[in-house]
Formats: sequence, C-alpha cells, structure tokens
Amino acid sequence: MTMTKALPNAFEWLLGLYSDNFERLRKLVDSRRLLPGRHLNQPEGRPALVLDILEQQPYTTLLRLSLRFEQSTPAEDPESYWRVYHDALQAEVTHCRFDAHRVRLFAPDTPARLIAQYRRRMNSFANKWLEHLLEMDYAAESWREAGPVPEWDRSLMVAPGEAGDLERAGAKRRGDGRRTARLA
Repeated sequence: MTMTKALPNAFEWLLGLYSDNFERLRKLVDSRRLLPGRHLNQPEGRPALVLDILEQQPYTTLLRLSLRFEQSTPAEDPESYWRVYHDALQAEVTHCRFDAHRVRLFAPDTPARLIAQYRRRMNSFANKWLEHLLEMDYAAESWREAGPVPEWDRSLMVAPGEAGDLERAGAKRRGDGRRTARLA
C-alpha cells in the first residue's frame, strides 16, 4: 500500500507558491531582457507600475516592483523586493512594504517560525497582487526605460540589525533584561 499525503507541508507549499510567483511575474515582465535601471508600465487610466532592476546575474535577478500613485504618500506602494531564480523557475519576495508603515522585518533573535510565517504571508500577498496586475492589463510588452534606479532613502526604513538591536540582544544574552517567572 502506498502512502500519499493529502496536503503538502509548509515548505513544499511555499516552493509551489514561488513557482506560481515566477510564472505570473514572467507574464508581467521578462526581467532577463531588460537592463538594470528603472522601467515603467502604464496602461491607459491606471497608475504606473514601476520596475527597478537592481542586479542582473546569469541565473538570478534582483528587482523592486511597486505602483506609483500621484496623490499618495509614499508615492510608490506597495513596494516589493524580489529575487528571481531563472534556472529554478522560482520568484521569491524577500521584503515587502504596504502603505507608509515600514516595519522592522527580522531582529537578530527572531524565531525561525515567525520568519517562515512572514514569508508565507508576504509571498501569498504578492502572488495575488501579481494576478491583479495581470487582470488590470499590465502587459509584458509595455515596459519603457525611465533611467537609472534612484538613490534609496534609507531614512524611510527601519532596518534589522541596527546597532541598538545588537546591544539589546547582547544584554538579553547576558541576563540584563531577565524575565522572572510568575508562580501561580
């Protein structure tokens, strides 16, 4: 008797999602054909889709994808960072920001379980967002070059691994911020 699983485990499911992301992203843009820099795609009456190709390697492309809204702060939202593995046919969202809130992604002592949950939510959102973009007529043939990638404003991002994070993590390991157990 052969055992079959009814549902994939979380890792298999995530890899399947990465494959689906790759297919949807490829319908939207063939990033291997574009040079590093900023590219725009704007169907009639829709916000501009902004693509920044940050790095191009033989088997991997790093890119940022966002919509530009004229009457919004920040103007580009959501802002998603992608790692596209052309040889493995996978596309992974590595970071994603929605609205004006930029969140500390991973502190040095973040449990792996929370990181995995965040990646699943982030890539699920991105997958549905790519589907929406395709339904809104953002076509792969409509990209136009718009110059170099603008300098990134680091003041808008609270990044993990800042000096304060390291000091707090060190204090926690030394027992300076020790929690006490409450007895019932």
